[in-house]
Amino acid sequence: MIEASALTEPWQVRFRSGANEGIADTVKEGVGGTAGMRPHELLEAALASCMTISARMGLAGTGADDAGVSVRVELDRGETTTTFRYELVLAPALEPHRALIEERIARSPVRSTLGKQLRFEARA
Repeated sequence: MIEASALTEPWQVRFRSGANEGIADTVKEGVGGTAGMRPHELLEAALASCMTISARMGLAGTGADDAGVSVRVELDRGETTTTFRYELVLAPALEPHRALIEERIARSPVRSTLGKQLRFEARA
């Protein structure tokens, strides 16, 4: 579970899960700042991080150096559809493993979660 709490600066929040924490921020109508990622960037970060971890796990049994893997994610908030566009970036030495890595990131847990119908419920 994540808890987010308002900070004194306009629109800044501290979010935490256990001992891990970060700051989210945004600018709206000239108010706010850039002390942390915007909330939609956190969604992009969650997907990119999970896909990269999944890629590294897929490479674990190959003996290949997994440090040359990265994933870029961009969120497009359309009028009726939200689209996550991603790009797998590999070091040249990892290109022979591209098919394996693409298959693993297609099944990454966060991608699977975001691909399902979402529902929001307030806790009583």
